[in-house]
Amino acid sequence: MISSSSLIESRLNSSPNHSDPDTESKVRSSIRAINETIQSNANEPSLAFYRIQEHARRTLPTMVQKRMELDNLHERMNGLIFDVEYSVEAVKSLGTSDEHFNNIATYLEKSVYISKQMNLLKQQQIQQQLLEKRGES
Repeated sequence: MISSSSLIESRLNSSPNHSDPDTESKVRSSIRAINETIQSNANEPSLAFYRIQEHARRTLPTMVQKRMELDNLHERMNGLIFDVEYSVEAVKSLGTSDEHFNNIATYLEKSVYISKQMNLLKQQQIQQQLLEKRGES
């Protein structure tokens, strides 16, 4: 990599209009001083910490917000996982409840049969009462 001082010096040397040597030495010493200042400022530890602080100040609020969103999503996911696991267990337990459903169906059929028998008995009683009333008159 070519440093800026060597680049400027090469341009000064290749320049067709050579100025006086006093001016050239002043320009070269000024360039060296500027380069040293730039390098020392660029490598200054407090400046590096300042840049780190600025970066943290800019990015931290976004990172905190994203972290909160991630935590909320994590909680939702845990809730959904619990719901799915509970549903899977409920579906698995349906397989073992065939006997219960068969018992319920049998009792429903019996209750419908008994209900029909009771309705027939009520109708027979009503018809018998009507016949008795007609017979008395």
